[in-house]
Order: sequence, then C-alpha cells, then structure tokens
Amino acid sequence: MAILQKSVSFSLMGILAASCLLIALSVQEGAAVPLRSHCRLDQSVFQQPYITNYTFRLAEEASMEDNNTDVRLISMEKLFRGVKMSQRCYVMKQVLNFTIEEVLLPRSDRFQPYMQEVLSFLMKLNNKLSQCHIENDEQHIHRNVQHLKDTVKKLGENGEIKAIGEVNLLYVYLRDVCI
Repeated sequence: MAILQKSVSFSLMGILAASCLLIALSVQEGAAVPLRSHCRLDQSVFQQPYITNYTFRLAEEASMEDNNTDVRLISMEKLFRGVKMSQRCYVMKQVLNFTIEEVLLPRSDRFQPYMQEVLSFLMKLNNKLSQCHIENDEQHIHRNVQHLKDTVKKLGENGEIKAIGEVNLLYVYLRDVCI
C-alpha cells in the first residue's frame, strides 16, 4: 500500500511539474507575442464618448476653413495600396506621427477647446504605438505615407487645415485597423 501511495504521489508530482512547465512555457510564449501586439491598441481607448465627440468637432471646425474640397488626404485606398492587412496599423502609426508633429503641434493654439483634448489623446495613442515596427522595410508603405506628407506640404497652410479637418478619419482608421 505504501508503495502504491508513493507511486501515486510521484505521478501527481510529475503531472504537477509538467503542468507548471506548460504554464511557464505558455507565459514565455506570451512574452514573445508582444512583437505582434505592439501594433495593436485596446478597444477601450476608443470607448470614451467625449473624446470621440471632441475629435469630430475639431474636424468639423477645421473643415469649415478648408477651401479645397477636391483633395482627400486620409484615404484607405491611397494609404493601404499594396499594404498587407497586418501592416495597416503601422501605416496609420506613421500617419498619426506625421499629423501630430507636423500639423497639430504647430497649430495647437487653434480650434480650442477641442485641439488640446484631441492632441493629448492622439499623443497617448502615438506613445502606445511607439514600439510598432515592421520587420522588413516596405517601400510601398513609405511611398504611400510620403505621398500624404507631400500633398500636405504642397498645399501649405490649407493642407494643414485639411489634415486637421480629417482628424476624424485618422481616428476612425486607427480604431478600425489597430484594435
């Protein structure tokens, strides 16, 4: 009987050890996964009604000053041309970074009170996506984003106002491709 108890005891310890090993390996595996999850945002960040409202109000106010209705800057068709689904969030991260640094920050004194709240929110998203990178340098991704940048620069102040007027599209595309 004692031999049977020892045998069962060793078997249970073996099962327990194997279970611990599997749990440890799965946790380690989970630690390796963030390479993919760096290009992801939590859905919860987009579930703040006031920031959604502020974003759309900011875009609406800027759109009233937009004289060029023939040009669309943030277009899924243009930005995602030749881009794999798994790389779309990276594209939007690049657009977000450009929009913050080259458009919103230099004009942060305009369109108050919406600008400050939206800028702060977008900077938090940008920070969350700071580790988002792609493995290989995809020229078409950079070409697509560069086209947007060149268009804004070519239009000058009107391009910057247009980019602010499309901040609602930036918000929607980030939400759609990064969660």
